[in-house]
Amino acid sequence: MSALVYLHGFASGPDGHKGRHCRAWAEAHGVAFHAPDLNLPTFEGLTVTAQVRAVEALLAGLATPPVLVGSSLGGLVAAAVAYRGVALRHLVLLAPAFGFARRRLEGERWEGYRHHRRLKVFHHAENRWMRLGPDLLEDLPVWRDDEAWIVDGSMTLIHGVHDEAVPVAESRAFAARQPDAVLHEVNDDHGLLAPETLALLETVLAAATRE
Repeated sequence: MSALVYLHGFASGPDGHKGRHCRAWAEAHGVAFHAPDLNLPTFEGLTVTAQVRAVEALLAGLATPPVLVGSSLGGLVAAAVAYRGVALRHLVLLAPAFGFARRRLEGERWEGYRHHRRLKVFHHAENRWMRLGPDLLEDLPVWRDDEAWIVDGSMTLIHGVHDEAVPVAESRAFAARQPDAVLHEVNDDHGLLAPETLALLETVLAAATRE
């Protein structure tokens, strides 16, 4: 049976709500579970490149291709790993943060970060405010072409229609380009914690791990 690997989102950690839910599901079904901490190399020095390389190293050590689940920024990282050719049993993207680089390099919301090259961010895993340094800003241009990615292999996307952090249009556009993608638009927000959404995720995981 394939392992289940969960990738958390920005300013979060592997023990967030969805991470715990995936871990509990995996343990209940006898599925090996991995959830790396992606605050790499540190949160202040965070880069997408460091996250992608760490995930690739983790997957290289697994005996068989896993089911890879990525939430928000973790979804972008998961898609990047698949795009770069790592073999997966199935890819599950939860409100993936496509356009993450574009919105931060061009959008008004992060204009102050671009100017001051540092930003105070509330880190949910640490339960405190932390400083994000300039490394992420310098790394982002490498990852701004995600709107052109074509990923081989089967995948499922789940995105809330009330998501105010990442527009559902990002997942619609991404899924439309892929040869084997299924997009579920759910009555939920970016958290994707509604009971119906979590039940759908469990159904997807069950199908993916027994394929």
